[in-house]
Order: sequence, then structure tokens, then C-alpha cells
Amino acid sequence: MKSLNQMKHLFKGSGHLVLLTTIFAFVTAFDGVVYPYFLGKFTDTLTEKAYDKIWLVIVLWGLSLVLITVGQLLYGYFLGKTRQNVNISLKDSVFKQAYQAGNEKKPSSEFINTILQDVKQIETQYVNSALNLIYCLLQGVIAFILVLYTDWKVGLVFVALGFIPSTVPKILEKWLKQGTEDWQKNNQVYTDALKDTLEARSLVKRYQAVPRIFERILVRLTAEEKSYFTMNFRQAVSRFGVSALYYVTTMIGLSYGVYQLIQGNLTVGQLITIYMAADRVTTPLVSIFTYYSWMAGTEPLITTILNPTTKSIVPKSPKFGDDEKILIDVKDVSVGYGKQPILSNVNLKIEDGDRILIQGPSGVGKSTLVRAIMNEVEPLDGEIQYGQKMSNGLTNHFAVVEQTPFLFNETLRFNLTLGQKTDDSKLIRILQQVGLGHLATKSQLDAHYGSENRILSGGEMKRLEVARALLYGKEILVVDESLSGLDDTAAEQLNQVIIDYPGTVIDIEHHLSEVIAKKYTKTLTLSINI
Repeated sequence: MKSLNQMKHLFKGSGHLVLLTTIFAFVTAFDGVVYPYFLGKFTDTLTEKAYDKIWLVIVLWGLSLVLITVGQLLYGYFLGKTRQNVNISLKDSVFKQAYQAGNEKKPSSEFINTILQDVKQIETQYVNSALNLIYCLLQGVIAFILVLYTDWKVGLVFVALGFIPSTVPKILEKWLKQGTEDWQKNNQVYTDALKDTLEARSLVKRYQAVPRIFERILVRLTAEEKSYFTMNFRQAVSRFGVSALYYVTTMIGLSYGVYQLIQGNLTVGQLITIYMAADRVTTPLVSIFTYYSWMAGTEPLITTILNPTTKSIVPKSPKFGDDEKILIDVKDVSVGYGKQPILSNVNLKIEDGDRILIQGPSGVGKSTLVRAIMNEVEPLDGEIQYGQKMSNGLTNHFAVVEQTPFLFNETLRFNLTLGQKTDDSKLIRILQQVGLGHLATKSQLDAHYGSENRILSGGEMKRLEVARALLYGKEILVVDESLSGLDDTAAEQLNQVIIDYPGTVIDIEHHLSEVIAKKYTKTLTLSINI
């Protein structure tokens, strides 16, 4: 039942393509009987010296082969289109999972690995196998009918013997699944370690830790490759068992057919037809169980994609108060890591237009408090209420200037608009407003930034964050230590851009000069719990 539900989910939206694939699989499946049937007819016609009938046999044989060839082309086309639809659906689903609540802390490498590797494995070992399994089933049924029509006694012997090899994959099913699960786990460990150590190259060199890191990666690489080898070897063992039993049973069946020929119960043509057609029954049967073993081996991957788990607890639904003047009311709130509070009994009323400075030493919990205010983490104690004007969705109201803003490897226009269609005149005006006048031209808007393209300074990227908040009309601008790392002049200029923001500002800073601190309407000074 579980496998059936997985199949329904995978092929959802592709039912018409599966139907067309099945139709042309049916046409193509006759390749299992056309050659055995006409070769048998051809042999008996020559044996009987009925030369007047031989040309009709040849013409019908040729026409049948042409029809099957056309069917093969269309079968391959619709199978490919079905596979394409499933791939798009799965990859799109995994990508969207990354944006679901609770997945914020899940490493990007997990999603990338699933999209680029796991989905490809599902394509080759599940989707292809499922569709080819249908083809093999049709071919086996058609060939079985021909075998029974030709001589049911001899045919049943061949077919009965053909069932024996098919038991191997079913017996080894759990063993095969375990191999896939072990490889999936070790592959994720290696991918994460690889990503970390590549990003930390400078750090590793600085502390002369290169040999230890090389050894660490080699251990994980070896474990991943061993588990990959084990997974493939287990599948090879399953295929070997199937093939070995197939060869033995085929020889037994052929021996029985020759005996019936000697007894005069079969013609040479009938023996050829039964032998070849029976092979089209047993071979698809073997292939069916081989495909089934591949599908069974990929079930853990499909389960992971269709039933994803989150890395963090999703906060409860926000509470909304009746006071229209208050945007956010923080009442006796405690926040921390796990169940250990680092801040306790925090009270803060945030009103429209406030310029709020939250300051304190590193590790005091400033960022954690603000994440709780944005309903991204659950407070350990206390309550946070929001004004009615924010009841249409909290994320619609907040913009955040991160300590290290993210820059897409895209145009400046895309980094500013995130794909939203906006007039250039508006973009240019906003860039000038935040002090990015040197970028406020059409040519600069179309210039690519990030990665190996042009780069922006830290201050420019933070101004770009403010510009995006202005473009989207965010009511609350949250600033996470944006002035750190800037000289006094640059810090004061960026701070003025933040203070001039036409909305409410919540600024988290480790330390500010008295001149800048006086610009805020409210100050919340935090200290570490002792």
C-alpha cells in the first residue's frame, strides 16, 4: 500500500502521459511475439515446402516490425515526457520545502544533494523502472498467450520454470533497502564535511591543520564510497542470483521441448516459437523483479522527499491585541538556547515610528530576542502581542539588514527587486535615497554582481538591504549590527540612512557612540543573566 501511495504521488499530474506511455508500451510489447511467431511460421512453411505462402509471411512479418518500431519511438517519447514532469515536480517540491517553517537551520547542502543526486537516482531507479515494469508486464502477458496458443503443455513448463528466478529480489528486499539507507546517510555526512572544509580553507591553513583535515575528509569519503560500493554490490548479487537461476531453468525447459519434438508432439517451427516466446515471458518476468528491487531500494529516498522533517520547532501562531497604537508589546519575555534562558523578564512596547536601539555585550541574546519579536523563535517565557495592523501576516511587515547581507549572483535589479516588476525610475530614486547614487543608472541596474562578477562592499550591501525594504514598503526595519566593521564616517552615514527610514526601526548594536545613540527614541540595554 505504501509503494502504491508513493507511485500515485510521484505521477500526480502526469496521468495522461502515463496512459499514453502504457498504450505505446502495449504496441511495443508485441516485439516479444512477432519475431518468434513469424520465425516459427517461416520455418514450418519452408519445411512443408509451401512456397506460395512464404511471401505473405514475409510481408506480414515486415509490416509488424515497422509498426513495432513506430511504437518504440512513441513509447520512448512519452516515457521521457513523463520522466520530465516527475523530475520537475520533485525538484520543485524539495526546493519549496527549504522555505517551509522549521527548515531555516537545515543546511543548504541537504537540499542541493537531494535535488541533484537523490532525485536523479529516483528517476533512473524508480520512475524508469516503474514504466519499464509496465512494458515488461504487457510483453510477458502477450508472449504467454502465444505460448499457450502454440502448445500449452510445453509452454506451461517453460513459464513455470521462469517463476523460480523471480523469488530472489523479494527474498533480499530488506537487505537491499538497508544498503541504500546506509549509503544515503554516509553520502550526506561526506557532503556536509566537504562543504565545511572547502569553505574553511583559509582557517585550516592558518592553523596548520591541513593534514588533519585531509585525513578527516578521507575517512568520510572512504565511508561514503564503501557504502556506495556495498549498495551496488548488493544489487549486483540480487541480479546474479536471478540470472543464474534463469539460465538453469531455461536449459531444463529447452530439454523438455526437444523431448516433445522427438516424440512427434511438436513441429520444429512450434519449438522455435515456444522457446523464443517463452523467453519473452521469463525474461520480462526477471526484469520485472529486477525493476522491483531497484524501486524498493529507492523507497527510503522517496519517503524522505515526500515526508520531510524539520530541523527546528515552528513557533506558535502569533497573538494580536486590541491596542491600535502599539505595534508590538513584549511582556516579561525570556529567551535562550534550548531551555536555558540568557535573557529574562524583558519588557518593551514598540509603537509606529519608534527608533529603538537594543544594545548589550556579545552573547547577551540581542539577536535571539529580536528573532522572538519577529516570531521566528518561541520565547521560553512571557508573551508577545502584535497590533491588529500586523494581523495580515508578520513577514509582510519586517525587513532585516543582516550583519552579512546575502547577494544573489544576479543583476543589481534582481537583487533589489527579487524579480518584482518595477519601473527603473523608482529603483533609481530609491538607490539615490539610501546613498547608492553611483549605482542609480540603468546600466548599473543590469550589471551582474556576486560570485565572480562585480562585488559590493559591506556597507553598500547593507544600504541595498534598506533600499529593498523601501521598495517593498516594509513597516519595520530590523538592523542586526550593521555598523560593525565600518569606519566612523561610513558608520555615521549608514546610520543616518537607517534613522531616516520611513517606518519603525529596531537596531541591534554591540556598541555605539553617544552621538549616534542619541538619535534613537527608545533604548533597551541588556545584560547577561548571572
